[in-house]
Amino acid sequence: MAFPQYLGIFSKVTTNTSLTLLENYTSPSAFIEADRHEIIDTIKSTARFGLTYAQNKYHATIQTANEANKFGYIIDNNIKRIQLYIRFIHKYDKEIASILDVLHELVDTHEGTDFVNQIHLIETFKGAGFLSAVSLMGEIGDFSTFSKPKQLFVYFGLDPAVKQSGKFEDTRIQMSKRGSAIARRVTHTLALQSIRTSRTGETKNPVLRDY
Repeated sequence: MAFPQYLGIFSKVTTNTSLTLLENYTSPSAFIEADRHEIIDTIKSTARFGLTYAQNKYHATIQTANEANKFGYIIDNNIKRIQLYIRFIHKYDKEIASILDVLHELVDTHEGTDFVNQIHLIETFKGAGFLSAVSLMGEIGDFSTFSKPKQLFVYFGLDPAVKQSGKFEDTRIQMSKRGSAIARRVTHTLALQSIRTSRTGETKNPVLRDY
């Protein structure tokens, strides 16, 4: 069917670009009939990866759109579903942006406090953003609660879980995953961000990457 095929072409571009294109071109035929330069400009402005990236993505998506248009079909109800989903996503984006604005205001209001200073300290970590820093500090609360680094390690659930029963001892070592799942998730996200490489091959944190 053309509907899933058509939706599949937008997996080739960024989420923001996908939403913009789907909002403007709700069917394969609409995408095919649209001005080539207009679509390329849209991809370039929303993905922000440059003209070459936009042109490559256009050629990839137009090929799939042609295939979907030739071998499948799409009904008006599916087009309405696309439009409905896009409205929901935009609504959620606005709600999230509103929550982030409130968080920024709270941090600005308490500027200079130990809590906010610790947020800014986490933000200096390569790959850490405002939301990650606030989420992490929101879970930790106060570092003075933990008298030893090991206690914080355990609170994150990163300590090894040892399974023993009588004479049996499991040789597989896994995280205990106790404590704060949110803090553990943020830590995991920061680790992934740190070992990422840019389009030029530059590593954000070469020490962690090598490790």
